Amino acid sequence: MGLSLEGRTVFLDRDGTLNEDTGYIRSPEGFTLFPGVAKAIARLNREGAGVVLITNQSGVARGLLTLSDVNAIHHKLKVALQTEGGWLDVIFFCPHHPEEGCWCRKPNPGLIEQAQATLEMDLSHSYLLGDKCLDMVLAHRIGAMGILVTTSPYSQEALQAIQAGSLKTAHVAASFQEAVDWVIQDGGGRHCEHPGD
Repeated sequence: MGLSLEGRTVFLDRDGTLNEDTGYIRSPEGFTLFPGVAKAIARLNREGAGVVLITNQSGVARGLLTLSDVNAIHHKLKVALQTEGGWLDVIFFCPHHPEEGCWCRKPNPGLIEQAQATLEMDLSHSYLLGDKCLDMVLAHRIGAMGILVTTSPYSQEALQAIQAGSLKTAHVAASFQEAVDWVIQDGGGRHCEHPGD
């Protein structure tokens, strides 16, 4: 029997999904993963999934941190994952200000397109885990299964939109670990059509 997620890609939001969203995280010292996240990502790796981080980091354009700061934060993330035997296949982030109207700022699909240019992937068999409305909007735009992780203050807005019928999602999870459980079970044979199709 093959790996349950072989050939599938799992896109991960960062702030509010993997770590506490405290506003603009400006240094590695301000970056702390939620408990269990590193082990959960390692599980995705073991199941054969491609794991891609996609994150908006407009703090760069706002002058709150530099590209070097972002890279240092991501280095800390990589080291934390390595301690549990996990890794990210690639990281893409948007450093632009929301008013710039760039194509790479979520929920625009530019970061996904960058990932596609780097890794072979079938978006129709992909997942996107995030804590905000924009993550679920992006998932729907690219045909991925959107899993809302309700681990940040922004999740409440997304929950209300789901309840109102204005936001589509495949699953709502109370934690990142629960979201990963759902992805692995889905990849194991119960993959369904994207909600709303």
